[in-house]
Amino acid sequence: MGRRTVLAALVCLALMLCACDNQEIRAPDDLITRFVHLWQQGDWAAMYQLLSAEARARWDAETFCRRYEKISRGIGLQQLAVTELEIAKDTARYTLEFRTSTAGDFSLEYEAGLVRTREGWKLHWDHCLIFPQLTEHRVVKVTRQMPRRGAILDCNNVPLAAAGPVFCVGLVPGAMQPDSAAKLSLLLDVPESEIRRLLEQSWVRPDTFVPVRTVGEAAWQQLREALTAVKGVKVREQEGRVYNIPDSLAQTVGYVGEIEAEQLQELADLGFAAGDIVGRAGLELVYDSVLAGRPGFTISVWEGDSEVAVVARRAPVPGRDVVTTLDLAQCRQLDAVLGGANGSMLLLEFATGAIRGVVSNPGFDCNWFALGITAGQYRELADRDAPFVNRAFNGLYPPGSVFKPFTALMALEEGVYDPEYSWDTPLRWQKSPQWGSYHVTRVVRPPHPVDLWEAMKWSDNVYFADLGLKLGWEALERYGAALGFARDIPLSLNYQRSQIRKQGGSEILLADTSYGQGEMLTTPLHVALMYAAIARQDGNLPLPRLTADDPAGIWLETGFSAENLQLLDSVLAYAASDEEARAWVGHGAVRGKTGTSEISATRQIAWYVCYFDQYVLVITLEGDRSLSSLHAAALARECLEGIKR
Repeated sequence: MGRRTVLAALVCLALMLCACDNQEIRAPDDLITRFVHLWQQGDWAAMYQLLSAEARARWDAETFCRRYEKISRGIGLQQLAVTELEIAKDTARYTLEFRTSTAGDFSLEYEAGLVRTREGWKLHWDHCLIFPQLTEHRVVKVTRQMPRRGAILDCNNVPLAAAGPVFCVGLVPGAMQPDSAAKLSLLLDVPESEIRRLLEQSWVRPDTFVPVRTVGEAAWQQLREALTAVKGVKVREQEGRVYNIPDSLAQTVGYVGEIEAEQLQELADLGFAAGDIVGRAGLELVYDSVLAGRPGFTISVWEGDSEVAVVARRAPVPGRDVVTTLDLAQCRQLDAVLGGANGSMLLLEFATGAIRGVVSNPGFDCNWFALGITAGQYRELADRDAPFVNRAFNGLYPPGSVFKPFTALMALEEGVYDPEYSWDTPLRWQKSPQWGSYHVTRVVRPPHPVDLWEAMKWSDNVYFADLGLKLGWEALERYGAALGFARDIPLSLNYQRSQIRKQGGSEILLADTSYGQGEMLTTPLHVALMYAAIARQDGNLPLPRLTADDPAGIWLETGFSAENLQLLDSVLAYAASDEEARAWVGHGAVRGKTGTSEISATRQIAWYVCYFDQYVLVITLEGDRSLSSLHAAALARECLEGIKR
């Protein structure tokens, strides 16, 4: 049984059911309101029952139902209402108010003939009662106009992601030679079988341009000579999404790609469709509703190749630019210093919370996704170590010694020690024999008593383990909560929450936690915000900001005293004050702290955190056991030479 036969049978069945329920319409205005109500409900068969015998003789039910259904779905009909209804003898004049997902809201005026029969009032129907200028031989077309996507800009309005020239490379079958597809396959990293499949599509003719792959301007310039030497190759310049950023900024900016099924469910009512390009990661995804704008639609009546009338039109809403707090020049500087090392760098303005620079290695080229990533590029990404992870926001690491200033600050607030008291900590130490074979080990330093200043300078684990035991779990976790541990950070991009501990509560775990090991985990972003509380000298953690529209303000108020904050500032200045200090980077105004933390038997993290002028700089490196905080400090020294001050 054919599709048309099945549809006709279903329509006939619906008509029989409607005929049983159809009540006599005694007033002509009731006929119009019922007809429109059934239209909105999509009950085409019941609508057909309201037609006059003359109209039903002229138009069969299948044609009637199919046309109403196709047009209603095509325009995205959502609501329909009758207004200004007037009846004059056997004529109804009325206005229909349409609400659609395509052209929005619009109204149309109608005039319909009526006839009174023994079954009640009936409608002299014709196609013009769908749209006024529609006839049997005319069709309704819904065309879509896509808006231009907004750009992502740095704080100086330099484009990070914007419209730019891309190059569509394809083949014209009639101009090809037998080996053209094979040559193009090698040049574009597209399987020859895929190129053959494209050429065999039903619409392809000898003079047809068949797109194969779109490449960026750099790739086009590199391949231009080789591509143009292949017979049948043709290249068309067009506009596409172009990213002007280092690979290490890719996780933050993100990329665009074809809309996925889940996104389509959310965006279909705004006029987006399968195959549309939308944000898929990073800022491109988070601010997609701002950047993408909204498609425009035109509903029109056509006869042949001529447009007869425009029924309704909604102009496209262009996407708006998103201005970030990032400084591309600063990001490039950080990227150059980080080089090929695994890790991240974060540059934060501590007064405003503005993130001026963020890089994460390994990264990737956003243009690969915007242009259509190849199998070879996928394989290359698979060989990298988690290139899609933004290590500055999602890298969850033991903070190691960069947490020691906060152990000291908590202990000062609790009043459990005198920062000027000094003692000559042993190289290996345990509080009591109950610790068994476990000892806290410090770095080798000159043998003399150390106070808080000297302990911070030499990053003495034993000193801070003892300090944490004096502080206790309850106070450590209370102050930790004030500093943002186990709290959500108000950041638009994905991030990880920090933790002080999981389930452990032993004295040994408390000692280890006090110098940033144990079960403590945090992100470079959170560390930057904590150090901002000291740099600001008010104890407040600022709201992190990635866009110009993000509010400037305070995320958390710790309540730490100005006196203790000032003391910690002097301690961190001393810790980076001379070449003997582990945190020395060659700048007297820098307050800094190094840190090294173990993440496995073979892997560890090297930290360097400092603040100066209006910035907090956090450097985190991942590597084997040969990696040390001195490597991170060396990179900080390079950064400080290039950062705008």
